Amino acid sequence: MKYVTDTLGIEVNTEPWGNTAGLPYYLIDRYDFKKANLDGVPCLLMKPKGEPDTLPAIKKHIANVYKTEPLPVVLELDGMTARRRKSLIEARIPFVVPECQIYLPFLGVALSERYKSMTPPVETLMPSAQLLLFHYLYQDKPELYVGETAGVFGISAMQISRATKQLAALGLVSARKDGLRTVISCQERRCDLFERSKPYLMEPVRKRIFVEYKDLPDGLPLSGYSALSELTMLGVTASETFAFFGKAGEITGTDTLVDNTTQAEVELWRYDPALLSKSPNVVDALSLVASIDPGGDERVEQAIDELLETLWGE
Repeated sequence: MKYVTDTLGIEVNTEPWGNTAGLPYYLIDRYDFKKANLDGVPCLLMKPKGEPDTLPAIKKHIANVYKTEPLPVVLELDGMTARRRKSLIEARIPFVVPECQIYLPFLGVALSERYKSMTPPVETLMPSAQLLLFHYLYQDKPELYVGETAGVFGISAMQISRATKQLAALGLVSARKDGLRTVISCQERRCDLFERSKPYLMEPVRKRIFVEYKDLPDGLPLSGYSALSELTMLGVTASETFAFFGKAGEITGTDTLVDNTTQAEVELWRYDPALLSKSPNVVDALSLVASIDPGGDERVEQAIDELLETLWGE
């Protein structure tokens, strides 16, 4: 894997994989396996002993390997045609061809010495993409038809299409067509997918203001530390925090807290937290986590861990 090191500038270590006994014999007969660590990210290398199989067969083989050990599987090939390269990328199957091509979507990497993309990397999710990702995580199902999500969120087909493309481009989900409908999926556990998505998450709150209680709109959900206190064992905070999503001018306040007995903190959100929340009284857990910076406070960090453990059922 010297080519990966030379191209990406990351440390790569490989070792024999000890779980091959759990695989069907035909896979052991068709492939050589190694366990690799790519700059701290573990994965499995799967190299065909002969001519590579068809794409549908490769997908089934990778799925079987993943059942034995749930790590990203990287196809290691000696050569590749343009057609095979295109089909593997469309199927979101990681691969390495020494001195030719590297495609590792689980690292957020798609580099090539022969083919260079002029599209700048996307570093932050769009609001629609974050909504789609969180909605997928809440469903706790292996696949999600994204067209149905557009109706739930009240957004256009074009917006949901762009959101799907962004998630797929970042390697967070795989996207495929089922007839005319688009389906997204991910083989990882929900908790692992969420952890991997953290570098791309958008801050849901665009601004924080302080509003007199008498001027608060009715029915605002709790957010910030108030929501975290409601959902976990974190102690009650001195002042209340609420989330607001609406047009500019529909709520007014000040940047300064003068009296927490007469003022509440209001977070102005980039998307409607009610779209994901199961309770009208508090914002959803994943958006809440994305909106809070623990700032080194161990109590807050423990409360966030508690919230996520409850969500993942751990």
